[in-house]
Amino acid sequence: MSTKNPVKPPIKMSATLALNAKISELRAGGHQVYHMGFGEAKFPVHPKVMTAFQEHAAARSYLPVTGLPQLRQKVAEYYRRRFGIPAQAEGVVIGSGSKTMLFAAMYALQGDVLLPSPTWVSYETQAQLSGKSVTWIPTTLENNYCPTANGLKAALSAARAAGQSPQILVLTSPGNPTGSVYPPELIKELTDVARQEELVIISDEIYALTTYGEEPFVSVAQYYPERTIVTGGLSKHLSLGGWRLGVAIMPPGEIGRELNNYMAAVAGAVWTTASAPVQYAAVVAYSDDPDIDAYAEKCTQIHGAVTTHLHDSLTALNIPCSKPGGGFYVYASFAPWREALAQKHNIHTSEELAHFLLDETHVAALPGSVFGAAPQDLSLRLSTSYLYAFTDDEGWEMLNNFDPARPRDEYVAQYCPGLTEACRHISAFIESLDK
Repeated sequence: MSTKNPVKPPIKMSATLALNAKISELRAGGHQVYHMGFGEAKFPVHPKVMTAFQEHAAARSYLPVTGLPQLRQKVAEYYRRRFGIPAQAEGVVIGSGSKTMLFAAMYALQGDVLLPSPTWVSYETQAQLSGKSVTWIPTTLENNYCPTANGLKAALSAARAAGQSPQILVLTSPGNPTGSVYPPELIKELTDVARQEELVIISDEIYALTTYGEEPFVSVAQYYPERTIVTGGLSKHLSLGGWRLGVAIMPPGEIGRELNNYMAAVAGAVWTTASAPVQYAAVVAYSDDPDIDAYAEKCTQIHGAVTTHLHDSLTALNIPCSKPGGGFYVYASFAPWREALAQKHNIHTSEELAHFLLDETHVAALPGSVFGAAPQDLSLRLSTSYLYAFTDDEGWEMLNNFDPARPRDEYVAQYCPGLTEACRHISAFIESLDK
């Protein structure tokens, strides 16, 4: 019998799946778990979008591989108006979630990949699946974990010294795992380097419409339209993650046309087309309907109130962390307690810290090492989105009773008690380390 293993070497599995399995085990044992390890918006489907979905539920035929024509037109118009980028319908590709768009874009491009550290977990795996090497661009808390032009230049030099051919830069603003929003002047500096080096930028802007902080969202394509691919979708600002509707907007010109054709070929070979009823519903979602836009804005304000509360609670405990401006994430460093963690609990890495917190305090978080950070950084990503709006009724109650003038702490205490409890457990943990 042959002993040759026909399976490829393993790739990195989703850390979230392993975390969810552990959480299920604890909950089965009767434990209360504060799930801060997953980023999924959970507000109800807007009634107009739901009606459009229901009206087209019987749509069962294959749609064009690049997407429903009227949807591509709506997406292009939406991005031109909202973000000021030169989107055209013929340069829009619709897919089954933004993750497929990101992978297809990376697969279509030549060269190796530059990634800020920390950054979303799937980019590195997608690069690996595409046969590309990754070089990390270190970031610091002082820059709110945003990459800098000097950091990009250093990463380019390091990649080339290692024999790589770096041609792709992946940027995410607002960021995951940090919630950081890139300032316009930083985007200009990064795109100036990208233009000089003829890099292609994949700009993951899935959180663009969840921006709530002082820093306004600006699309990378405003500064570097000729070589930027923008990806987005409905999962975050309209809480439609399970509908799997993603969009990719190609740059203008010949490069964009070639990318569009290549991504269409990938789509035809892999997912064929996004769900027909969902695409028809997305036409309404991207229609600039004032009711839908106001709804998304209110959801964003609530995400911002809850996530800012977490940030302020952590900083009150002197935990260094990112200042979130979009999404549902705070990226926290426990490095000030490195010695106490090692001596009292034999904790030396972010993964060990995450396991200990879950086992001892039932606060679930993801270690910074899964986002490309060094294991010894002792960092965690804490997400707020799984701590409220557990049902549609609760979601509507939160929305109907949200008032920006109301004291934030009072609102969070009423509608997000799990966050209050999670912060209390983290506070007790820090107090134990300080003793």
